[in-house]
Amino acid sequence: MSLGTSPRGWPFSRALRSNLRGLRQAERNGGCAVACDHDRADGDRLPWNTGQLYGGWGGHAHHGTEPGAERTPVVFVHGNQRDACDWAGHAEFFLQRGYRGDELWAVNFRDGSPSHREMAATLDDFVCRVLDHTDAEQVSVVGHSLGVTGLRWWLAEYDRYDRVETFVGLAGANHGTELCRWADRAGLRGGTYKMTNFLRADYDRDDDHPLARLNREETPGEVDYYTIRGTEDPLFWGCPDSPALDGATNVALTTDHDGVRTAVRAKELVFEWLSGDHPHDLRIQVGRPQSHDPDGSAAGD
Repeated sequence: MSLGTSPRGWPFSRALRSNLRGLRQAERNGGCAVACDHDRADGDRLPWNTGQLYGGWGGHAHHGTEPGAERTPVVFVHGNQRDACDWAGHAEFFLQRGYRGDELWAVNFRDGSPSHREMAATLDDFVCRVLDHTDAEQVSVVGHSLGVTGLRWWLAEYDRYDRVETFVGLAGANHGTELCRWADRAGLRGGTYKMTNFLRADYDRDDDHPLARLNREETPGEVDYYTIRGTEDPLFWGCPDSPALDGATNVALTTDHDGVRTAVRAKELVFEWLSGDHPHDLRIQVGRPQSHDPDGSAAGD
């Protein structure tokens, strides 16, 4: 197999160049794919003071719904040089199917390319605040790309498995990437390449490597784990199964790196895994949480 094509025969170099162009464009926008006017550490869309340590959105006031959380709150976590804007489509998808605003949250890391240590510290505060605000005992978490290993590092380093009901990883480099190995060997370890050493594909050569330690047990705790990978994702050339986790439900979709997050099928799967409902069940009333009788029929049927 040449370096110019992927295992499926589509032009690897062209897809990779397109991905890198998108990364550079987002970096010029302050780490936002849509160039929104919110600073990364802007906490105005959250119901607590973040101290300018991070930003994000969530809660009934932000989403314009009735207060309260009946379902497990969901925390969405973005990837490298992205932000909470990545999850606006998911919020709309969930709101249309009965979720309330207090059940939908997304974090903005202060740095567009945060280290795993920085992500873990931010996530620990953010999740604690969500639990306090909603009086929930647990959250479900959905991460994309760098956010996936960021979530896993937070769970391991802070031992927060009891705070998470369901974990969904979208296009996460759970077993590293060849691209990060090449970048690290070339000395690219700052800025948008801050994570290259952590996510080297040959991490398992060193038993004390942080990713090796993380993967000694890939799905620990009483957590339901799910992953989605894209068969057309250039970031996983040479290691297409990197996003999969031993012990998880692992799904492959015919899409690219961002498509694993934005594709309708991906949203449907995430919704079903988190809610336990089929996303096109007509009993899910738009804008209202759906209660169920013990026999399984929807209230009001």
